[in-house]
Amino acid sequence: MRAAPLAVALLAAAAVCPPAAEAHPGPLGQAPTRLDRLVWAGRPIYCGGQGKRLFALTFDDGPGPWTEALVAALRRRHAPATFFLVGNRVRLWESAALAEAASGAIGNHTWSHPQLTRLPARRVREQLVWTQQALRRLVRARTRLLRLPYERSNARVERIVHALGLLDVRWNVDSGDSRRGARPAAVAREIVRNLKPGAIVLMHDTHPWTAKVVRVVLAAARRRHLRPVTVPELLEADPPRPNENCYA
Repeated sequence: MRAAPLAVALLAAAAVCPPAAEAHPGPLGQAPTRLDRLVWAGRPIYCGGQGKRLFALTFDDGPGPWTEALVAALRRRHAPATFFLVGNRVRLWESAALAEAASGAIGNHTWSHPQLTRLPARRVREQLVWTQQALRRLVRARTRLLRLPYERSNARVERIVHALGLLDVRWNVDSGDSRRGARPAAVAREIVRNLKPGAIVLMHDTHPWTAKVVRVVLAAARRRHLRPVTVPELLEADPPRPNENCYA
């Protein structure tokens, strides 16, 4: 028999995986982490705290043809990052996705990058569960992180995100690299201008020049004694305080 297409296989896996199993994994009796508490709160997060000199670089829309060059630039500078992967791209660039997983944290960026607010609840859940299953098969671990395409959400989407035990990770520094006509020098300047403790920086794994921007940003961070970490590391080491305006 021929193997079922990936999407069909994932749908079948999602159908037998109850929501409760997705929502709150972890060993029984283990104390909740700070990340757990943020997930349970069910609110989007925009940054870390400002008490330590840490920041997080994040990259949406991978994996793709320039991913491995980006990962190599990060590794040369011992800089972990967080990658939000589009599920239907993982099989096309599996080695690149594995490189991302080995170089930091990975998160869910939906199966095909739709605007979720335009979809019925069933389709929203499929977009998230299919990607969760693809990432779990890839790295044998479950991500708790989600980035919504176009930063669009509503009450229906929020309920599903919360039921699946995912944290909606947004940002407080937009590199501008997704704007029409974006150029690497301008993108690097925008990031460096806004780089500070607790920053979550939005970038995209869609340009051949992203690795060059990363080198400039990391050099500036080093001069300012700022250390790059993954989003989970940032939130565990220095979660935002209620008065730091990092919540929706």
